[in-house]
Amino acid sequence: MYLGYLTAVLGFSWGCVQTGLTPDADPVIESVQITETFVQVSNPKVDVLWVVDNTGSMAEEQAALAASFEAFVEAMDDASLGYQLGVVTTEVDAERAGELRGNPWIITSESADASQAFAEAISVGTDGAGAEAGLSAMMLALSEPLISSVNRGFRRSDAALHVIAVSDDDDDSEASSAHPVSDPVGEALAFLEDEAAATGLPAFFSAVVCDDVGGCACQGGAIYGERYIDVAAATGGVVSGICDGDLAAVVGALGALSITYPDTFPLQSAPADGDVVIDVDGERVSDGWVLTDDPAVVFDEPPAPGALIQVTYELTWLESAE
Repeated sequence: MYLGYLTAVLGFSWGCVQTGLTPDADPVIESVQITETFVQVSNPKVDVLWVVDNTGSMAEEQAALAASFEAFVEAMDDASLGYQLGVVTTEVDAERAGELRGNPWIITSESADASQAFAEAISVGTDGAGAEAGLSAMMLALSEPLISSVNRGFRRSDAALHVIAVSDDDDDSEASSAHPVSDPVGEALAFLEDEAAATGLPAFFSAVVCDDVGGCACQGGAIYGERYIDVAAATGGVVSGICDGDLAAVVGALGALSITYPDTFPLQSAPADGDVVIDVDGERVSDGWVLTDDPAVVFDEPPAPGALIQVTYELTWLESAE
């Protein structure tokens, strides 16, 4: 069920219009007025997948991320966000490729100490070998068979998705021996589009990487994360420099981006003539929205948490006369 959609109340106003032909042969146009009612969520859901580089140069970055994570949790807690967090590594040629790390492997808004649990999960070590394939790791973690087995329960059908890559190198998914990807950026974007289409909610990608095309000098050097940056730019994500000494501001910005309220409300039927009347909390709203062919009402800005949204329209069909 789409996030934010609680119930549809159908108010029927029957009528019929004769076509003007003989009664025993005329088709009859039946019409009914329908009002579908939605309630905007008060606590939107988001699944956040952290893809963390576990190669030898990442010890200090992992420690900085763990130390700064409280800002991320605070941003989501302040918004009453129903979040789930998981961590995988960029290594996809190892036995546990794409598997969520930590215990528990899914950290939620109900966890007793989410910050501590994340600090432990994010400490994935620095013994990773082979290609640093963050984009491939993302797709492995969120696809079958892992999403229904060892990663079960992480991806929810009514939650937005936010993938955050943390690396001092660029993606190298095509170099993987076990899970090569010929077009990492293109396939990652198509994958995220599918995720968004399946839930009707955004699928963001953000990157904590070297954001200087000439390279970065922290902790022995970092390589420009071009592919991660391209995917982040295409999905509306955040790009932050991995060499920032204090990642608290970075992590806080990522938390704020994860707060996503629905702006799309699917209708059960296509309105006659494409006409709808929309009221939000009892006030008529004549603009700031569009009716799509799906059909669905899409707002320019998501309605406020807890808002009552009513969409009224006519539905018509032909029936044979008695």
